[in-house]
Amino acid sequence: MQLEVGPEFGGLANLTFDGKAGSYRDSVTRTLDVQSPGFPHETSTGGMLERNGSRTFEFTIPAEMVRGSLSTSATVYPTPLASMTDALQALLQQPYGCFEQTSSTSYPMVMAQQYFLSHTGIDPAIITKARDLLEVSYKRLTGFESHTRGYEWFGGDPGHEALTAYGLMQFTDMLQVRQVDKDMLDRTKVWLLSRRDGKGTFSLNSKALDTFGHAPADTTNAYIVWALIESGEKPAGLAREIAAVKTSAESTQDTYIVALAANILHETGDTAGARQLMDKLVRNQEAAGNVKGAVTSITRSGGDALAIETTALSVLAWMQEPAYADHVERGLRWIVQSNKSGRFGSTQSTVLALRSIVAYDNAHAQPKAPGRIVLTVDGKALGAPLSFTADTKGALKLPEFVNELGPGKHTVSLKMENGSNMPFSVAVKYHSLLPESSDQTKIGVQVVLKDEHIREGGVTEAAVSIANKSDEAIPSPVAIIGIPGGWRSVTINSKNLSAPAKLMCTKLSGGKSSSTGDT
Repeated sequence: MQLEVGPEFGGLANLTFDGKAGSYRDSVTRTLDVQSPGFPHETSTGGMLERNGSRTFEFTIPAEMVRGSLSTSATVYPTPLASMTDALQALLQQPYGCFEQTSSTSYPMVMAQQYFLSHTGIDPAIITKARDLLEVSYKRLTGFESHTRGYEWFGGDPGHEALTAYGLMQFTDMLQVRQVDKDMLDRTKVWLLSRRDGKGTFSLNSKALDTFGHAPADTTNAYIVWALIESGEKPAGLAREIAAVKTSAESTQDTYIVALAANILHETGDTAGARQLMDKLVRNQEAAGNVKGAVTSITRSGGDALAIETTALSVLAWMQEPAYADHVERGLRWIVQSNKSGRFGSTQSTVLALRSIVAYDNAHAQPKAPGRIVLTVDGKALGAPLSFTADTKGALKLPEFVNELGPGKHTVSLKMENGSNMPFSVAVKYHSLLPESSDQTKIGVQVVLKDEHIREGGVTEAAVSIANKSDEAIPSPVAIIGIPGGWRSVTINSKNLSAPAKLMCTKLSGGKSSSTGDT
């Protein structure tokens, strides 16, 4: 039996089948997630909507948009709570994959849960779902502990130093929202400490699968020391390693290392040394509030994600000293403006952004002044202004404006009447017959079917080519290969057909290298 679904329908649908045979009857109900045809696209923006000010967002909807697939959202966040609630909802996913992949869903939830502990007005359903998913994540994460201690992507030996430090940070933060095995934490710290080489740095096992990013040694050493200090390790036992990080930070222009070191020195009581590094960060803060000059991070981030990580670490350091209050405000404002559709870039940048927001809110949370927000689409005010009061805690969601849009250029404006400065986000999502691409991408993916025509029930092959278009190694490339609706992947044991190739965590070397396989 075949059911026709029109292009206007999308989302969850309950499908019920009733059957009769004489005096017997049965009924089966299934929930289906109906997706629009074509490729998903999203164009969005975020920023700070200032008191009695306005912000404008311009975008173009292509003629190739699939009819019925368009959705829109415009949201203003009266408190960091509202922004973090949206972020948590966007990141609520079942954990999967290796240690690093599981962390990508669990770690941001840990930071948001920390916020929920000190605030009221949170939707209980969100808290319950997040707690249940975090429980599953914790059990998965602890299952990746190496036999000889430390953590590795799949629990093999040997453990990986940088990944273990990342895990130690996560488990330490998790302690504030759930119970964590103290013995596991202790042996993880002991293993990391055993990796010291006596020269102020850490031995990095070359046999470990280093797709975590293979960050430079100075970056890795600074991050491991920060993780140990944050987990409660006494500074006296790390004197040589702390001194090495300080020396590295004083001589480098890499602001990611400088920011890590500033946090380490302040936490260990070297306030004079910390201030010198904080001043160095100040000299690299741009007018917009972001901190420039970072080379890479522990996860080999780049672009916006690296800028968010470095700025968040700088804000966390500056927050310890009242003299840097202005730089904290500018830095945090820039971080908040980086929030698009509930996210702050990559997993690690989202974690550090939320960490800085939580720390700031604990010290500076204040109620907002009452006001109104006006939504305008292509010069036309959409509905009545949305009012709020000083007690408003949830996100202010303005009406959808799907009916106002069609193919072509559009302008959406948000205007604040009275009120106070608040972050906002605007997103337009749709499906298109053409995929979305970027000129900055370093990986090329090509899929070619062996047969142009095929009968129902038949079998064909897809040749998948993945190429590195840059001249440098790319850590942890991931290619998601879609399967057309109504198709499924199969393994056929035949001397004439090869089994499907499996794509796993790997590293593509520079220089136009590629990998192909049949599915």
